Amino acid sequence: MCCIAISLPRFCERHAYISRHLQTIWGPDFEIVGVDGMVAGRDASSGSNLSAGQVGCALSHLAAYEVMVARKMPWALIVEDDAVLPPDIQDTLVRVEATLRRGDVVLLYNRPQHRAAFSTVNADVIGDYRLCLPMSMAGLGAAAAYVITRQAAEGILKVNRPIVAAADNWEYFYEHKAIARARVMSPNPVSLKPFESTIFTSGSRIGVLMKGSRLLQPLLAARRRFLTARMMGNTVLVDEVSPYANMSPQ
Repeated sequence: MCCIAISLPRFCERHAYISRHLQTIWGPDFEIVGVDGMVAGRDASSGSNLSAGQVGCALSHLAAYEVMVARKMPWALIVEDDAVLPPDIQDTLVRVEATLRRGDVVLLYNRPQHRAAFSTVNADVIGDYRLCLPMSMAGLGAAAAYVITRQAAEGILKVNRPIVAAADNWEYFYEHKAIARARVMSPNPVSLKPFESTIFTSGSRIGVLMKGSRLLQPLLAARRRFLTARMMGNTVLVDEVSPYANMSPQ
């Protein structure tokens, strides 16, 4: 069982936090990888509207997948550097592993931007959580913490180089047959530290303001907490069969 974290040393506070957190919660078997978007823009596909930060984030997740493939891991936990793992994460993942099949992705933190429904029909129960299929792939909206199988990692490596999709564009990866199945764990077992995001869309005024004034960072962190709480209210559980219920393994 291995954990791979996405972080850049130049974001000192975040990098130090995730290093300490994983050492405490996870133990010594983790790696930290990261690709700086400020020098990685050329790796985006021509015509891409992704920001340099989004490209760097996507490349960082690809780097994590390359570690998985090189080490022949059947699956791994991928976390970004603002993830807060619960103390029993390893016990939880042992039970998640028993439900995995080829091409699987399981989000341990999901934050849909719009109202999104998830099916409770035949959902695997893991303690106080359920592994639910989406009613629409557009309801998957985060890459802060997730389990991914090697087959899914290999699939994304094939379809997202050069970078055409953000790291959390699970709908794109499913449509391009990079992943075979995606589920969310409900409620989220993983939460986020209230750091302000280091990834802004192209032309983001917030990104410019943050880079220009340290005084604004606490205000922007509070804004992020507010937006996160609002987005969490967009998740709805329904007693309906998901259209992806009969997805076959790759």
